Amino acid sequence: MEQLVDAIVEDFGNGYASFGHSELMGRVVGLLLCADRPLTLEDISQELHVSKSPVNQICKRLEELQLVRKAWVKGERKFHYQIADNIFLQASINLSRLNEGNLQIAERHLEATVRRMQEATGEEKERLRLICQRLIEMREFYRHLLRSYRQFIEEWQARRDQLPDVDTYLQKHWP
Repeated sequence: MEQLVDAIVEDFGNGYASFGHSELMGRVVGLLLCADRPLTLEDISQELHVSKSPVNQICKRLEELQLVRKAWVKGERKFHYQIADNIFLQASINLSRLNEGNLQIAERHLEATVRRMQEATGEEKERLRLICQRLIEMREFYRHLLRSYRQFIEEWQARRDQLPDVDTYLQKHWP
């Protein structure tokens, strides 16, 4: 069991690092995903063999991103953390917000570039035309992507409630 959890934690760390997040952030998510109970900062630090300070910062950031949440454990004073119920949906929503920012960049600069291009002449106008064309592509790309995200999120929310439980899944996929 421990080897399986270690492999999941490691893969989550590598996965988060490939998205530009800290490896430790991914390892915390992987650990909480495998945990059968809420974990304290001390528990997480011990399991991952790191000091408590970076784990504390990462748990706060993960909480801001709504990927983990604090859980109160009766009779305990320390904060405990557990994975958020809709962690994968929330991660997709977070990514969608980044793409919304990219759309805003394209729209803001497209407008300014078009205005400037209308006043420009010669070589400057051609360079602005090139920038304008790329910003149009960027704008339309992110518009399309965000429409697809919204549709996907709606479909996923409807489908999530229909997911099979473990026993049903095993019967169907592992006869």
